Amino acid sequence: MGIGDQLTVNVWGASQRSYLLIIDRSGNVIIPDVGPVSLQGMNFEDAQKRIKSRLTSIYNGMLGSSPNTWAEVTLDNPRSIKVNVVGDALLPGTYTLPATASVFNALYLSGGPNAEGSFRNIELIRDNSVVAVIDVYDFLINRNSFANIPLREQDMIFIPTYIKKVETDGDFKRKNYFEMKENETLADLIRYAGGFANNAYEGMVSVDRITSTQRMFKDVEQSQFDAFTLQNGDIVTAKSVIDRYENRVSVDGAVFQPGTYELTPGMMLSGLIEKAQGVREDVFNNRGLLIRLKEDLTPSHISFDVREILNKTGDIRLQREDAVIIQSVDNLREERFVKIFGEVQQPGMFPFREEMTLGDLIFLAHGFTEAASESYIELTRRNDYDRSAMQTDKMVDTKKFNVARSLSLADEDQNFVLKPFDYIYVRRAPSYFSQRTVTINGEIMFPGNYSIESKTERISDIIKRAGGLMPSAFEKGAILYRKQTNLRELQNRLESSGESDIINVENIIDEVLLLELRLGDILRNPGSGYDYFLKDGDEIIIPEVSQEVRVSGEILNSIGLVYQNGKTLRYYVNRSGGFSSKAYKKKVFVLYSDGTTAVTKNFIFRNYPELEPGAQIIVPEKQVKDRTDQGSRWLAIASTMSSIAVSVSLIISRTAK
Repeated sequence: MGIGDQLTVNVWGASQRSYLLIIDRSGNVIIPDVGPVSLQGMNFEDAQKRIKSRLTSIYNGMLGSSPNTWAEVTLDNPRSIKVNVVGDALLPGTYTLPATASVFNALYLSGGPNAEGSFRNIELIRDNSVVAVIDVYDFLINRNSFANIPLREQDMIFIPTYIKKVETDGDFKRKNYFEMKENETLADLIRYAGGFANNAYEGMVSVDRITSTQRMFKDVEQSQFDAFTLQNGDIVTAKSVIDRYENRVSVDGAVFQPGTYELTPGMMLSGLIEKAQGVREDVFNNRGLLIRLKEDLTPSHISFDVREILNKTGDIRLQREDAVIIQSVDNLREERFVKIFGEVQQPGMFPFREEMTLGDLIFLAHGFTEAASESYIELTRRNDYDRSAMQTDKMVDTKKFNVARSLSLADEDQNFVLKPFDYIYVRRAPSYFSQRTVTINGEIMFPGNYSIESKTERISDIIKRAGGLMPSAFEKGAILYRKQTNLRELQNRLESSGESDIINVENIIDEVLLLELRLGDILRNPGSGYDYFLKDGDEIIIPEVSQEVRVSGEILNSIGLVYQNGKTLRYYVNRSGGFSSKAYKKKVFVLYSDGTTAVTKNFIFRNYPELEPGAQIIVPEKQVKDRTDQGSRWLAIASTMSSIAVSVSLIISRTAK
């Protein structure tokens, strides 16, 4: 506490009163009815106790084991003090702090010691005398709060240069630089570094030391830690423990508890299997394998009969790092499966099981589809071991079966026992067809969707079924949209599919083709080549009679004009304002209502296409030529012609001679 500090004292209970106390120049506070109380130089906790002790002289209720009056002392407005931080500080200078600040508050504001500053010998100078030497390690590591000394006005904190600094590396918890005092040992450094890390080898550390002329290396045993004195610049390294086990064995494969186990003295292979809860029922008994490390750590194999080990007639004594492998029957043979394709609910590959029948497989595939042919089920079986050993051209055996949809157990064919790798194909019934739909819209008596009745049904047939054309139908403008296979998608699927995969082309029909539809010829001559057979997804659109001709592209005014019989294309272009400056007159073409196109013919005379109602005249844009190097082109042509002329004149002159 110092001059100018302001305190508030609140008394409550049997007596109630408040005091505002300010420390005067003499270091006292004046309490009414009590008198002066000296607080100069005391810390706040001691000042609280002194004030409460003096108040008991006028408040008897504060005394005794059952007081009825209490007092609280608070510091309202502590004064500010100025302290100086000098020496090897990160930010040396003068700092303004509250009067309650301590040495570590000032060190924190100044950034603490710099790279050359000492943490162990910081001096607190007051009135030109060193009143304390502060060891930061003692405060941070030993939790000694006595080192955190309160500051006073004009105190000076001096940070000298360190004398001895060493570095920790390797498997210490803290890898950093540490400052050491002269009397401290390697054991103190290990404590400052937080001790060894989990994987550290604690029996020895290495010290890399700089001598007067070169470097030297020292190994320090654990028994020397308390006596070994470090030097400035030492690098202390803790190594890791060896990455190997002194008593580990393992077992893997067809045992109930595979894994790693402790190697006990005299442990046998049968004992390890017992620790692993024994072998499984699917164990391969004829052979097991023990992998053992030689003295030079190269692995070697020791084979054993599993039954002899279990009977303890040929047991093996285990050694460190022995690894035992016991296989199951399934692991020693190819993964067995069967495949079913075609008209079943869930075609694909299924794991093979003993006594699996054809009916079982169809049952696992969720049964037949409606399209399945029960009388044509084909099974292919690859060559067995004996046939594979002979030279033969026959690749598979083929059998045909008739399986009822009920999958009755009395059915002899469906109870046929399968073998691994059998392929079963369920064919589609020859006369089963899913409904195929065509759409006809526009100027037809009954527009909508229709199912195709037969493979030979044509466009003329569907128009009859739809009631025929309306009087307003425009035959020449009728169009037909037909779905087709996306060839690129089909190619991608074929490239990514396996040899036995079946590509469903129906799932990749997603492109639509506009076909020429000569509806007038079809209706006049049903069954002709123009009368297409219907396909699934066909869409026929018959528009109303059109009376206009549209003109678009590079003309002055794009417009629709009334069709007039006998008028030429040039007439409609002129009525639209004529060609623009960018028009490519030689390439004018006409797009008719049925989707067909006619182009302009240019032979001596320009012959434009004929028009009909609903047609569209399209004038394309003329391509702009690059004239930037036109001069150089003409220069090259002139040079070439000049060379030719000289050559010709030379030939003529020689001929004349």
